[in-house]
Formats: sequence, C-alpha cells, structure tokens
Amino acid sequence: MITEHVNILRKELEKHQNPVKAKGMSAYLKNRFDCYGIKAPVRNEIQKKWFSQLKSSEVNHWDLIYNLWDQKQREYQYIAVDYTKKIPKKDIHIDDHKYLEELITTKSWWETVDLLASNYVGRYFQKFPEQIDPIITRWRNSDNFWLNRTCLIFQLKYKEEVDFDLLKSLIVQYQAVDEFFIQKAIGWSLRQYSKFNPKGVKQFINEIELEGLARREASKYIS
Repeated sequence: MITEHVNILRKELEKHQNPVKAKGMSAYLKNRFDCYGIKAPVRNEIQKKWFSQLKSSEVNHWDLIYNLWDQKQREYQYIAVDYTKKIPKKDIHIDDHKYLEELITTKSWWETVDLLASNYVGRYFQKFPEQIDPIITRWRNSDNFWLNRTCLIFQLKYKEEVDFDLLKSLIVQYQAVDEFFIQKAIGWSLRQYSKFNPKGVKQFINEIELEGLARREASKYIS
C-alpha cells in the first residue's frame, strides 16, 4: 500500500524534474543530496494533491514517512517533513520521540532539522511536557550537534510560553561550542523570544557576555 502511494508520488515528481535546477539545488546543499530540481511552489502543488489522496487510505504515518526518508532525492524528505505538519495532535504519541530522533540524525541538514524541531518536536513536547526533562537531557548531551540544535530551537513557536530557564541553561552549555549551526541557533532562539521578553533577553546576553554571531542574531530586535 505505502509503496503504491510513493510510486504515484514518484511519477508526478519525475514529470517535473529539471536536471539543470537539480545541479544548483544539490550545490546549495553542499552536494550532500541528489535532487529532482523541483522548486517549492511546484512541489507544494504536487504534494497537496498527493496528501489529499492519502486521506482515504489507512496508512501508518511513520511507515510512510520512513519510506519517503529512504528515497534518494531530497524532495522526498521535504514532503515527509511537510506531512508531519499535517498529523493532528490526537495522533501524536508518547513514543514519537524515537522516530523524531531518527529523522533528525539521518540525512541531516538544517532545512529538514529546523522544520522538524520547530514544528513536530515542539508540538510533541507541548503535548507531553513531562518528556522534556528526560529527552532534552539526553539530546543536549549527545555528540550529534543536530540534536543539540533541536534542543535550542524546539521552542521557537512557543511565544511567551518559552521555558526561558531551560533555554538559558542550554545556551550557557553551548556558548563556547565552535559550530556555526549551534551559534546560529543560540542567536535565533533568543531573537525569537526577545519579541516577547526583550528586557530579559538583553539582560541575559549581557550577563553571560554572549559574543559573535550568536550575539548579533540575538540582538536584532533589541534596542
């Protein structure tokens, strides 16, 4: 059943593939992935129709997501991530963190990790706040910096509900880490929260003497 659905999707994607654009897209992704060369607006139209067809099928969403994740072209992973956004809250289960961790640490790059972290991961912890301490403790101490980045940005859409104490402790832990994606995430998380607590963010970045990229990003909305 799942293979049939993915084959239908594959036929549509192959109709719209563009070898010239594919080279450019792969280059943008540091040649880590092959691409069909399909720009987002076209892909969105294709996946919208495909998602609609899936509604009448009783497929296990994680089996479907894994199947898409296993496909060669990067567009499949984008579609998988967008599919996770459509999973209703009632269908988010306590064991989902296992699947999320596998996606975050497999075929990892910022464009999929960031969308997973700020959407499904964020929603997961809102539904199961008791899972934050055990899971974030494991992820924050992982050698995988994509899991570390996820810890920093999963609250991006929490607005004033951000656990600022947790975020501050993560930033202090990673402040000296010389990794672009970590420093960028530190700044991004603080910049986003500064929309709701500018005084607190300003006081914090001065208190810990945040520097460089992280400080520049964090200070964008602070006068």
